[in-house]
Amino acid sequence: MEMFKIIFLPDNVAVEAEPGESLLEVANRGNIHINASCGGEGVCGRCVVELREGTVQASPGLYLSDDDYQKGVRLACRAKVDGPATLFIPLESRADASFFKKAAQADEILTVEHPDPMVRQTCVILSPPSRDDNQSDLDRVSTALAELGLYDNDIDLSAMRRMPEVLRESGFKVTVSIFYELALQNPHSSAWGRIVSFDPAGSDDDFFGLAIDVGTTSVWLRLVNLATGEVLPSIGDLNGQISYGEDVISRIVYAGRKDGLKRLQTRVIDTVNRLLETYEQSYPGYRQKTFLIVVAGNTTMAHLLVGLEPKNIRLAPYVPPASTWPSLRASFLGVNVEPHTVMKVFPSVSSYVGGDIVAGVLASGLYKRPELTLFIDVGTNGEIVIGNQDWMTCAACSAGPAFEGGGVKCGMRAAPGAIENFLYEPQLKRHHLGVIGGVSPTGLCGSGLINVVAELFRGGVLDKRGRFVEGASPNVREGADGWEYLLSPAELSGGGHDVVMTEIDVENLIRAKGAMFSGYQTLVEAVGLKMDDLERVVIAGGFGRSLNLENAVTIGLLPGLPLNRFTYIGNSSLTGATLAALSGAMWRTAFEIKQKMTNFELSETPGYMDKYMASQFLPHTDEGLFKLQRGAA
Repeated sequence: MEMFKIIFLPDNVAVEAEPGESLLEVANRGNIHINASCGGEGVCGRCVVELREGTVQASPGLYLSDDDYQKGVRLACRAKVDGPATLFIPLESRADASFFKKAAQADEILTVEHPDPMVRQTCVILSPPSRDDNQSDLDRVSTALAELGLYDNDIDLSAMRRMPEVLRESGFKVTVSIFYELALQNPHSSAWGRIVSFDPAGSDDDFFGLAIDVGTTSVWLRLVNLATGEVLPSIGDLNGQISYGEDVISRIVYAGRKDGLKRLQTRVIDTVNRLLETYEQSYPGYRQKTFLIVVAGNTTMAHLLVGLEPKNIRLAPYVPPASTWPSLRASFLGVNVEPHTVMKVFPSVSSYVGGDIVAGVLASGLYKRPELTLFIDVGTNGEIVIGNQDWMTCAACSAGPAFEGGGVKCGMRAAPGAIENFLYEPQLKRHHLGVIGGVSPTGLCGSGLINVVAELFRGGVLDKRGRFVEGASPNVREGADGWEYLLSPAELSGGGHDVVMTEIDVENLIRAKGAMFSGYQTLVEAVGLKMDDLERVVIAGGFGRSLNLENAVTIGLLPGLPLNRFTYIGNSSLTGATLAALSGAMWRTAFEIKQKMTNFELSETPGYMDKYMASQFLPHTDEGLFKLQRGAA
């Protein structure tokens, strides 16, 4: 079959392609990212590319104007290869990872005074074998460990194979690394463990663990010194799976395609391995001394990481193949570490309340505090926990991609060029933009969308239904998709096109915030309480980093509680994984949290849909829930 060369700019990467292949498939094979929220189903309109040379088979479709089509604009998922071609990927279609460098610099460093990791090291001095003492090497090691109170230990085959050589090279003075697996479930069985490695004693007392947050959008990694408890700065990158869809449902659907599951697992493992290489630059040789990896992620991401088919997660009665995981050999999954490295994956509660939320509750301390707390992780799949040290309820709601810039005409992630802040002056009928990176605006990120809607609602440009008020602003106009607000004209924008917010964008945001708020209401009322009873609101995740609390209350995303009740705790999933890496007791606590959490399926909970319909206004049909209180309770 004849093959054609497809060149992708600005990276100037060439990929060989068969006739009839979609440009999105070709880009994915070449490890070139093009935004595609829907995973290539043709329903999001975000995979825009520009044809510079050659031809492709394509029609304008629903998402491209005739003018754009004549200029060579195409949707990568709908354009088919029919000859050699050169395409340019515009800024709004690319992945920008600069956020991760900025976020890592602002990392919160954790410390644990007395590390109690799941893997511990013990120095053992053995008597060399002789004619009078010819017991086997393993029996010799077991006897020495028993004398230290460490008896009945199992051993990995990889450690056993390494044992004879290390014993003799070290003069029978070795450091034995033991994974205390049984002690994770039973604190009274701490004497039992599994030997995972032998190393010469005295060469280096440091040994390491890794905490990993596998998110739908991004992957974060943090190195911890298990000997000293030192926590090193975290690093992150975009999850390579995003080329196959930006939400968990798209990923599950893609996993069902031929070789889809394998591709998704390979992409996330490749992301982890890139981050491991980054750490190697600062801490050379650390991987040889890394014995433990603790992973937190939502239920779907956990399944894709280990290569387990996730299709039943989205099919009634929504039963995942696994909610707890055995100890795994990280190298078996393709992670570039030594065979002795053990991987532990956080347990999940349900199909849509995953290990990242269990880790977040662990990090927030909700499980041990008396205050009635609302814990929320705002995103495409919004997770909610309400409770305290005595009880916890949880639920997940499908908020949609609006909070991450998806489903928005000029939407994009929080990256340079994204409008993040917005100020409207009603008297002068003009606005001021705050753009990430201080560059020309290219699009609108999720937090920016909230700020624009809140300001225009307070300024009388939007009504309670999310409709533009006729004559309220000269920037309100009728566009190709209905009424819209002009944020930045083409001549001032970074992408060479008008940056606008449409009524459809506002409608998508109202649906998203309504799904979240009605979830809070449903859980609170299910346990016989009211919103005013909440003593603490904990906001987790990357989205919360730039969330304007006043504007979030104005549109009806957050309840109108005193502002001093709100707390942002950053990447609580990574923090929880870090705590569990440093402390076996924390890992046991994670399982206690899982057992304590009662999951509600919101769609089957009485009153949820009524609350959801009541929330489809700005801020709500019950405005009394959103009277902003600036002072103390």
